[in-house]
Amino acid sequence: MSISWLQSPAGQAVIQAAREYTDPLIAIPALRKQFFDIGPDLISMAFGQSQLQHRLENRWGTSAADLLLTDDGISQATRPEVARYHAEFIAKKFGANAHVLDLTCGLGFDSREFARHGLRVTAIEIDPEIVEYARHNLMQFDVAVHCADAAEFEIPNDVGVVFVDPARRDPNAAKDSMGNTKRIFNPSQWSPSWETINQIAKTHPLIAKVAPGIDKSELANWDARWVSADGDLVECFLSSAGTGIRAAVLLDSENVNHLEVLGDSATSTAPLGNFLIIPDPALIRASALDAVALLCNGGLVNEHIAWLTSDDANAIAELNAQSPRLANVLKIESHFKFSEKQLAANLKGVTSSGVTVMTRGMQLDVEAIRKAAVKAASSGNQELVIAIYRDDAGPQGLLCRRYLS
Repeated sequence: MSISWLQSPAGQAVIQAAREYTDPLIAIPALRKQFFDIGPDLISMAFGQSQLQHRLENRWGTSAADLLLTDDGISQATRPEVARYHAEFIAKKFGANAHVLDLTCGLGFDSREFARHGLRVTAIEIDPEIVEYARHNLMQFDVAVHCADAAEFEIPNDVGVVFVDPARRDPNAAKDSMGNTKRIFNPSQWSPSWETINQIAKTHPLIAKVAPGIDKSELANWDARWVSADGDLVECFLSSAGTGIRAAVLLDSENVNHLEVLGDSATSTAPLGNFLIIPDPALIRASALDAVALLCNGGLVNEHIAWLTSDDANAIAELNAQSPRLANVLKIESHFKFSEKQLAANLKGVTSSGVTVMTRGMQLDVEAIRKAAVKAASSGNQELVIAIYRDDAGPQGLLCRRYLS
C-alpha cells in the first residue's frame, strides 16, 4: 500500500512539495496543512523520500526527483559515470543490442543506464518491496522487473550477458548515523554468494561489480578492473571467461572518456626527490604504477610502499596535465626520520591553513598527529600535508604542500 501510494499522483505531488523543505519540524506541519486529507504517516513517508532524493543529488550532482529510494539502495547505488562505463563496456563486448540480465537490480540504477544505451534489459530482484521501487524507477525504460532469487532464477536462452552486483550489506544489522547497515566483507556471505556467481559464470558470460577490496586470490582467471571515479576507488569490475587481466580504470565525472591502465607489474624504486606522488587508488590495487613512474620519471619510495617520488619538474608537469588524473603530487619541503619529537621540531616556523596526515605501511593515530601538528604550526594560507611511511631505515616523515604545475 505505501509503495503504491508513493507511486500515485497524490504521493508524487507530496514528494515534490516536500522537496522544498529540509527541516522535518517545519516540513511535516506545513505539508499536513497543505495536504490535509492525507494521513500523517504518508506525509512523513513522502518527506523521507524527498530527503533521500536530495541526498543522492548532493552525492551525484544530477536530479533524482523521479526516483523512489531507500537508505541501503543509496549506499550501494552505482554512480552515473560508473554505470555509464558498465553499459559502454557491455555494448562494446557483447553488441549494442545485447540482452542483459541484471540479476540483482536493486533500485535499478545500472539497468537504467543499460536501457539508455539501447541494450535490452531484464531485471531481477529478490526483495518484493524493492521490486516495486525498481519498477517505478525503470518504468520509463520499459524494463521488466521480476521478483526472484538470483541463485535459483532460470536464465533465458537469449540472454547475452549476466550482470550481478551482489548485496554486500547485512539487512538485519543496525543502521549507523547515515542510515547504512553493516558491510559484509566475506564474499561467501554476499547475496548471491561468490560461489554462486562462479557457478553461473561456468554457463553464461558474466559481469560482476564487487567490492574493491576483494582478495586477489579469489579472482583466478577473471578479468579484473579496479575502477575509480574522481579519485575515489569504487569497485572491482569483473568479467568472466577472461585471461586474468588486471587493470585500473580511471573515470572523471566531468569527462566522458575513461583511462584504462594495465597492471600486475612490478615498479622500480628511486631515491627520494623533490616530489612525492600519491597514485590513484585504482592504480595501487591493480599494481599498475609503472604508468605513473614512467610519466613522472621516478620510482617507488620503497619497494613495499605504493607512493612514488621524482626530481623531474617537467615530467611532473606532464603528469599533472593528464585527464583523468593519475595521481596527486606533493612538493616535499622537509624530510626526517619520523618520531613525534622530530615532527614537532620540524614544524617550528612552518605555516599552515590546515593539516592533512597520510600514512602508508604504518598503524598510527592519524588524528592525534594532526591535532598536535595544528597546534605546533603557525597560521598560514596553504595546507600542510604530513606524509609518513615505513622504510627499511625506519619510519620516514615528510612535510609537503600540494603541487599543481
